[in-house]
Amino acid sequence: MRSRQWLSARVSKGIVLVLGLAASGALIAFVNEDSHSRVAAVAKAKIEATIFTYDGQDFVRTQTTLVTKEGKSAANTKLEHDTPAYKALIQKRSYSGDATVFGGKYDANYAPLTSDDGRLTGALFVAVAK
Repeated sequence: MRSRQWLSARVSKGIVLVLGLAASGALIAFVNEDSHSRVAAVAKAKIEATIFTYDGQDFVRTQTTLVTKEGKSAANTKLEHDTPAYKALIQKRSYSGDATVFGGKYDANYAPLTSDDGRLTGALFVAVAK
């Protein structure tokens, strides 16, 4: 099974996903929304990450380290349709480049997640604040 399909299958089941970012000395842990654990981010650099689900129209942040301008978790918010990232993801392509998210400027990477049958199921986002 291809790694992106493996990730997609695991993410869709709500399993805890831990990304070890050894190059930056960071550890980001995403915890299933149903658990009582909190999303944790411990990093030397300001690194943000999100797991999106895709409902056929919108990419919804299900687990994220991002916060809104009001300082609340950005979980359950949507990726804007007019962004280059959205346009690439709906074509099942990755996007790397500048992104402005909740007023913050980032060097960002978005990658699509697909099921075994090639259906788009979500996306991953990892970014470093500028």
